[in-house]
Amino acid sequence: MSSVNLYTKEISLKIVYYGPGLGGKTSSLQYIHRAIKPDARGQLVSLSTGIDRTLYFDFLPVKLPKLRGYTVRVQLYTVPGQVHYNSTRKLVLTGADGIVFVADSQRARREANIESYQNLQDNLREQGLALERMPHLVQYNKRDMPDLMPVAELEAALNPHRGPGFETSAATGQGVFEALKSITTLVLSDLRRRGVWRAEAPAAGVEAQSVGAAGSAAAAGALASAVASELRDEPSHPHKTPTTDPSQSIASSLQALAEREQDPSPPALSPLEPEEKVVDGGVLARGAALSEILPPGFMRDAVVSVEYLVHRGDYAGAVVAAARTFNELARGGAAVGGGGPQEGPALYALMVGVSGDRYLRFRETAARSASGGASSADALFAIFFLVDVALRSD
Repeated sequence: MSSVNLYTKEISLKIVYYGPGLGGKTSSLQYIHRAIKPDARGQLVSLSTGIDRTLYFDFLPVKLPKLRGYTVRVQLYTVPGQVHYNSTRKLVLTGADGIVFVADSQRARREANIESYQNLQDNLREQGLALERMPHLVQYNKRDMPDLMPVAELEAALNPHRGPGFETSAATGQGVFEALKSITTLVLSDLRRRGVWRAEAPAAGVEAQSVGAAGSAAAAGALASAVASELRDEPSHPHKTPTTDPSQSIASSLQALAEREQDPSPPALSPLEPEEKVVDGGVLARGAALSEILPPGFMRDAVVSVEYLVHRGDYAGAVVAAARTFNELARGGAAVGGGGPQEGPALYALMVGVSGDRYLRFRETAARSASGGASSADALFAIFFLVDVALRSD
């Protein structure tokens, strides 16, 4: 799932919160979401039922400050806790860069914890992965509840690979940001170790900043200031003050990563320059650019049809046609799995890797266009969204 976009200089990470039903996965994401300023977070999407608080997934993109030239975007997901939603668990787990296992510390939930942990290992094994070879940690949640198992007992049952462990209370926020800090550091370090990304070298003609201790200290200070400005000043919980400082928690995560970066890196690759500028009234408005990058077939024909409607000035019709094509594609995808009219397309977008913000914008644009309200920008975005889905679905 992790990707490095050289053109936008952005690193996208996927972290999945896994664990038994009602163990605190959703509450952890809700706490994180409340603690981050609105302009630094995406919309929290929760599809729930009376059986389980999370039927499909929660999605929270958290955009952190630049790390040596790259913007880090962390996408947080949870899986449904109920066993009979295992197929959805597998889909959400696909492409994960890191795992946070959220265990319920109450003694009565011991077997549910063990069952969920075994299920996590089984589902990873089906994808050719092993928990011991990927970044992971354990949140020992509900430490504010009665009749708790000792941490040593939980460690023995749920942490055989000795990942970091955190005593947490998702209701009050205790330990939640410490865990987020740790898993973010583990994932970024793992990606760099595997060569997925490397730090940016200084540009030609610019005095190079030391990559050693002095450069690391400067980067750490900038990160700490930037992160502090991204978070709310008031407590995240209206009645209970968090026991940890969210800004210090995330900042120290990225600071630790920067301080370990001692080796000079080769210059980063540069993206190819587009052959033709995309401007209003230019390539896209003529409806001739994006469809040409698709191979012949159903999706290319569908995009050509949408581009034709844009060329005619029927912007609302173009968006509606794009939405109809996407919904048809979702119905034919393996991710639909019996979901309703909203859940099926959302889960398909998740499966192919479309960001939650982008999908929500497309859905809102389609709803607005159904009543005739659409601009040229809406129509061009619909074309872009459809092509993006087509390329990811190949």
